[in-house]
Amino acid sequence: MLLKQGSKGSKVKELQKALGLSADGIFGGGTKLAVMKFQSKNGLDADGIVGPSTWEVIGIDTDQESAAEETEYTTKDGLVIDREYLDKDEYVRDYGKIEPLGFFIHHTAGWDNPYNTINNWNRDTRGRVATQYCIGGTNVKGKDAPNDGVVVECFPNNYLGWHLGKVGKFAISKFSGGVELNNFGYLKKKDGKYYTYVNTEVKPEYVCDLGYKFRGHQYWHAYSNKQIESLRLLILHLKDIYPKMDLVNGLPKLLKEGVHPKDAFEFNEDAYNAKQFGLWTHTNVRKDKFDCFPQPELVEMLKNI
Repeated sequence: MLLKQGSKGSKVKELQKALGLSADGIFGGGTKLAVMKFQSKNGLDADGIVGPSTWEVIGIDTDQESAAEETEYTTKDGLVIDREYLDKDEYVRDYGKIEPLGFFIHHTAGWDNPYNTINNWNRDTRGRVATQYCIGGTNVKGKDAPNDGVVVECFPNNYLGWHLGKVGKFAISKFSGGVELNNFGYLKKKDGKYYTYVNTEVKPEYVCDLGYKFRGHQYWHAYSNKQIESLRLLILHLKDIYPKMDLVNGLPKLLKEGVHPKDAFEFNEDAYNAKQFGLWTHTNVRKDKFDCFPQPELVEMLKNI
């Protein structure tokens, strides 16, 4: 396996650990410099590219990897999905493989990097709380966000994570999949500036003004065009890998019927009580949550999916 600057995923993370670096799964300039130093120290061509010779000296055998272990794959619609699996005790395997019947969209209420999100899930003490996918977003400070729109698969198909919390029916979390969008959620406006819930100032270009209040908030950290397009392609992919998953009912159906987005994204009794599986957001089953909000671009994508 060949790794170079720009590569992402679990093998980059393995490489970084071997070099004593912070393992974020992103082959950036710092990783390249560390590789070049390692290569120079060990009499290798110091080009910063990790090929067979460098892997051999590091002591990691990549020859035995099967196709199933490849770090990324491309869907038939052209979406590249990276595999960065959680530790096995961070998602649910107790029930054997389960084919989900519905799907929920979440956002992380945090920064832009999906690999950091996954690392945080591995380190937290909440147990097996995770979604199968995470999609990188924009940096509210205006810094480079190389993972904007990057889709990461966090555990294998037909397993699950407890992604909804306490809801009306146990079956909802057990028989539904989910995705997290890297996004801070609602914002507060003060003296003409916008701030996250942790008081980080947000550049105006990353602000969505709904023009009305949803769950008490008018201003939100906007989902990026890349995130929304990646989500669209992911939903198309879900139709292929989970043929029993209902991606027609829920939000797409309500929005197509002309229900106002503010109401469509609100708490829904049928969703809460598992009377209707479909494509929903966390707000549809929890009155205390803010993920996701009805950004117009997201609404249009769901109406036309």
